[in-house]
Amino acid sequence: MGFRLVSLVALVAAVVVPFAHGATRLAAAPQTTEPDTYLDVNVTLTDRKITLSDRSADRGSGITFHVRNTGTKLHSFALVGPGALSLDSAGLRTPALKPGQTAVLQVYLDFRGAIPYRSTAPGDATRITMRGVFFVT
Repeated sequence: MGFRLVSLVALVAAVVVPFAHGATRLAAAPQTTEPDTYLDVNVTLTDRKITLSDRSADRGSGITFHVRNTGTKLHSFALVGPGALSLDSAGLRTPALKPGQTAVLQVYLDFRGAIPYRSTAPGDATRITMRGVFFVT
């Protein structure tokens, strides 16, 4: 009986120790790729148009969109697909911003292509100046 117990403990140790060692190596490995720095893009929302301080970035860039509503109505800023992001019609967006409010939208661009943007607020969908395209080269 004592020999069986020692054999069982040795078998469990042979299985568990390499697994635990591998799990430690996996936990120490980077879990995601993220840029070291982010490019700041100022987004100004007015009642007539959306203006971006920069409309393009290099692939692999991190972008921080600083969004400010300077208009007199509710507006928002959304990156929408079906472009390179494959987003649905709601997209990746800020909440509806009241006049004077600001929001920050931070994204990591690990692809090349065109990303449409627009305001998702009611009434802005029909205004062609309330949308545009951000390019990733």
